[in-house]
Amino acid sequence: MLLIFDLDDTLIYTHRVFMRLTDEFLARMAAFGFDDGEVYATMDKIDRGIVTAADAYVPWAFPTAMRRTYRLYCQKYGVPYDAAAADGLERLGNGFREAAYQLLPGAKALLEQLSAAGHKLALLTQGDYEVQYYKIRQHDLARYFAAVKVVAKKTPAVYNELMREYGFAPADTAVIGNSLKSEIAPALAVGARPILVTAAESWSFEETPVAGGYAVAQTLAEVAELLR
Repeated sequence: MLLIFDLDDTLIYTHRVFMRLTDEFLARMAAFGFDDGEVYATMDKIDRGIVTAADAYVPWAFPTAMRRTYRLYCQKYGVPYDAAAADGLERLGNGFREAAYQLLPGAKALLEQLSAAGHKLALLTQGDYEVQYYKIRQHDLARYFAAVKVVAKKTPAVYNELMREYGFAPADTAVIGNSLKSEIAPALAVGARPILVTAAESWSFEETPVAGGYAVAQTLAEVAELLR
């Protein structure tokens, strides 16, 4: 089979890195006197708006959302805008670019097991090329895959192209990922077999209603069992 794996929060913990940076952002905002219980919701709304407008996971969305949130709160409470403080928040937001990303338990063991079983593995991840390859190099993940592709957005066309490239029919393809929006829905659309991995917490922005059935793996070890 062709097994198309996602990267973020499927093989490596990504959301927890952003939440750690978010916690630091909230602490700094509180130190500025901005702590009305709506800071996170404001930042998250701005972040989602940037991603939606770009129709892609652009790397400047998260740090820009921090800067803009700070500016809005300065305006809201009549506090002078401090450019140096805003710069500091933006640098904080960019911390994800070189963070220490951890593998999910059993990630490499699963990839080795599936490769040994004769499956062809492909890694399909969306986002900024340099950021995504930084994560991949951090754990030497490329060696497990026949293809590593970074795209701006995962669509049914992207999955179809990958299947054509390696000569696999949808019936002989499985898509493994944590996102209903980016993995499960497109897999169902092209007729591939979707497996939702729920081992890591994910950004709620990736949640969406899907029409069709899919398997659920609560751990990566369960993925191999579902593929047998």
